Amino acid sequence: MAYLTSQTKKEVQEIIREFGFSSEKEFVSQAVKEKLMELKKLRFFLISEKIRKGLEKKGIKPEELLKKFKS
Repeated sequence: MAYLTSQTKKEVQEIIREFGFSSEKEFVSQAVKEKLMELKKLRFFLISEKIRKGLEKKGIKPEELLKKFKS
């Protein structure tokens, strides 16, 4: 964990002890996986918003689009 400040290292150690992680590696691995999932969700919502705006510009309403998928 050479890339962390001394304060962050201290906080990580506290969390590891408090929540029963078996090692720093386990904690960091889980934290990175969770952050990646969070960023993937954000990416999805940003792309969805771009699509929504594009459809709106073309005058397509969400209800119309859903009807096409249902039929």
